[in-house]
Amino acid sequence: MEEDDTGECSSQLNDSFGNKEGLELLEYERATLAKTLPASVLFVVASGLGLERLFLEHLILFSDRRLLALVLNTNEHDESYFVSKLKEHSVDCDPKVINSEVSIKDRQSIYLEGGVQFCSSRVLLVDLLQNRIPVDRIAAIFVYRAHQTLNAFQDSFILRLYREKKPDGMVKAFTDVPNVLSSLGQLQRLVDRLYIRHVELMPRFSSIIETELNRYQLKTAIFSVDVPTALRRVHRTLIEFIKVCVRDLRTSSLSGKQTDEPVEEMIHVPWATTQLEKRLRDRRGNISEKQQRLLNDVASLREILQLSENMDVATVLSRLQVLKNDRTVLEEHSGWLLSPSFNRIMEDLLTIAGVTNGKGDSKKFAVPAKWTVLAEVLREIKNISLEKKEYKDNAPSVLIITNSEDLSRQVTDVVRYGINKMKWMTWRQLGYLTKQEMPEDEPLWDPETISQLMRSTLDVESKSDVIANVQKSQKTTARAAQKRRKHAEELSGFSSDSRVQTNLIQFGILQYKRRKSGNEVKGI
Repeated sequence: MEEDDTGECSSQLNDSFGNKEGLELLEYERATLAKTLPASVLFVVASGLGLERLFLEHLILFSDRRLLALVLNTNEHDESYFVSKLKEHSVDCDPKVINSEVSIKDRQSIYLEGGVQFCSSRVLLVDLLQNRIPVDRIAAIFVYRAHQTLNAFQDSFILRLYREKKPDGMVKAFTDVPNVLSSLGQLQRLVDRLYIRHVELMPRFSSIIETELNRYQLKTAIFSVDVPTALRRVHRTLIEFIKVCVRDLRTSSLSGKQTDEPVEEMIHVPWATTQLEKRLRDRRGNISEKQQRLLNDVASLREILQLSENMDVATVLSRLQVLKNDRTVLEEHSGWLLSPSFNRIMEDLLTIAGVTNGKGDSKKFAVPAKWTVLAEVLREIKNISLEKKEYKDNAPSVLIITNSEDLSRQVTDVVRYGINKMKWMTWRQLGYLTKQEMPEDEPLWDPETISQLMRSTLDVESKSDVIANVQKSQKTTARAAQKRRKHAEELSGFSSDSRVQTNLIQFGILQYKRRKSGNEVKGI
């Protein structure tokens, strides 16, 4: 009976606000949405459960001209993503982005247009203090990445002003970083700063969530790749370089001395950016020259480590040679390019590439072990027998995902030309002569059915273009609304803005005498 009520409530809400179709929600998402929609809630979702889907469904429901929903704590990437998704669902009221680039008069008109509006905290705080927002029309305030409110004050102050002016207002906060809330004290602090009383926990081990996810469970297989000993030494040396640079960065930073990074974060330092680095990059103009050098070195070392783990040896060597021959890098680096450890890295990479005493041997060139594993996996997939009636005219597809466009191009060439030809082509990049002729193509898959999909080849708008188009459209809408409002005020003879300057004809000594004489006549 309860599930029927939940489904009925959800359908009624979809018919009332925003897009009637909405997202195709899972069962636990639909139940959570129907249960918590009328209340102020803090959603604490397990990482990987799709917080973006739940947040997007709330935005779709509140995309209505009769409602005003403000979104806080989103960056440019978040705004472009959600704006694009809302446009895909053809919501009744287009989303809007309000920041410092939007004028005060335009902001006042945009607020009256309703719908979902992504606001910067600083601008929204000023507008609330200046009473430029119709608070009585605000249906809800959504706080994205709510855990960041623990270390910020603007969002909390905005919610306090909102609660003072509208005590029964709705606030919904979302976070998928439950590790930040490591204790009840932290959770209580976050709830107090958000002015929310109800917390909705969505752990992965919840019975309804576990049952729903088990229906679509994927079968995974992990392949461990064995790398040469020399390459393993290169990885260890690069990791040590990164850790030393991060440690020096913490030592040279006052904030790093006051708050040490967690042990878990130091373990992931070689692959993930630390919170200290993010804080220093945000105030890049106010940091010392040493800190700037260390930040650049950490970024370069992480790039080289990623190349050595994913790409071939020739690509890594060419990248290191570019850094070594760049005068600007040599002048600004912290010294790791001139250290004995860097020389050992170059020796190990040359050994892997089959270069000894300045002479190269293409037969000793070691290709990445991942190429061999990829070839074996594709061979197994090709040998799987499938009945035509299962797929009719559409043949089964294989999707290969990479973490960079360069790696995507290389993997595409490996699948299209084969390992032997790619080995020969990669060896030629080193610049050593070889008597071996170019091998024939040995494709791992049918070359005619291989396609490459990259962001640079897609005809899609960039993040900045999405935001710029939204602001251009909302500016046109705001100016049209201002003209309509001005025309209505002229017809009614009433101005809603008390700060409009008085006509100049009412000023001056002559006009003052006329008004005074007129008043005397009336008194007589």
